[in-house]
Amino acid sequence: MFLATAAPRYRIALAGAGPAGLAAALALARDGHEVHVYERHPGLAPVGAGLLIQPQGLEALESLGLREAFDAVSVPVDRLLGHSHRGWTLVDLDMARRPARGVSRAQLAGLLGHAAAEAGARLHFGEPVESLRAEGAGAWVNHGGAASRFDLCVIANGAASSLRTPAGLADAARPYAWGALWGQFTVPGWDGATTLLQRYHGTREMVGLLPTEMTPQGLRLSLFWSLRRDGYAAWRASDLGAWRRRLLDLWPEARPVFDQVQRHDDLALAVYRHSWPRRMARGPFAVMGDAAHAMSPQLGLGTTLALQDALALAHGLRSHGTLAAGLAAYSRDRLWPSRAYQTLSRLLTPCFQSTHGGWVRDAAFAFGRKVPGVQWAMQRSLTEPPPGTRTP
Repeated sequence: MFLATAAPRYRIALAGAGPAGLAAALALARDGHEVHVYERHPGLAPVGAGLLIQPQGLEALESLGLREAFDAVSVPVDRLLGHSHRGWTLVDLDMARRPARGVSRAQLAGLLGHAAAEAGARLHFGEPVESLRAEGAGAWVNHGGAASRFDLCVIANGAASSLRTPAGLADAARPYAWGALWGQFTVPGWDGATTLLQRYHGTREMVGLLPTEMTPQGLRLSLFWSLRRDGYAAWRASDLGAWRRRLLDLWPEARPVFDQVQRHDDLALAVYRHSWPRRMARGPFAVMGDAAHAMSPQLGLGTTLALQDALALAHGLRSHGTLAAGLAAYSRDRLWPSRAYQTLSRLLTPCFQSTHGGWVRDAAFAFGRKVPGVQWAMQRSLTEPPPGTRTP
């Protein structure tokens, strides 16, 4: 429940209508701020693979009053199971006690966008934030050829944002050498409707299937296939039938999905980046979501962290008498958790996407599962937020 308070009201610009920007717009508008969201796309027509929302992200949606509506457009994910080409189990996390949920990016964007507009946020599509500058106690924001002054500009326009560096919040993001092909496919009667399934052949090949939505036609699955960015052109020029046969050799049970890939255009390339925030707020600027802490999707935490950022910013402004104090509190609350998860992501990613020999990884993960405490630590790193990341 959101109650009116005597806290100051601000005029706030948000760059980007992704999960971070829309969630922040919703929370801030409900608190009575004048909120404008500027998005370069002509509407809520999101691109990207399915999303995994971890339990702490579900808590954030509960705080936003959207949990019931979100559950209606998503599916539970209560297990993460990964096997190597040798048949070894490398990852098996039982999340039944605190399940995550899979969702399509379109469904989440529609839910957040509709709620933000209902709360009074103004959504400006086809109107990107092109540049910004601090002046006095506020910020001038150039958007779609116009310029407007705001008390605060929140940078939430994704991993490729060009705004965070001039705002003094982070250096430019560095692209990973590896990305992934992705696509959405519907399969009736899929075995493993609540499990995120993965198959690995060394560290060079990885394929996964994430449940995202139950439709009348069957379960909607998000397929992803690990691929180096510099190999994308060669893949586009390759024999697709031979590629499908390679996938079937690795995972024959997934034929109902793989057989639906009939053209190279059925899959898109997702490029991943890493950014390291110096701070989460400075002067009249704040940063959140992938613009602040872009990372590999191996942990499945990007959207969850974005939702937590949004609530933490609203909480900081609500709980302090000045904008500077509220932003300082937000930066303190979110900087350490962001860096902690980014460090974990950087350590884990080469275990699944690299050119190193995979047998060492396979042996370490297969054996590590049997070491007391390792399984618990792996599960806790994903489903139990560290101190400072609880939903306000």
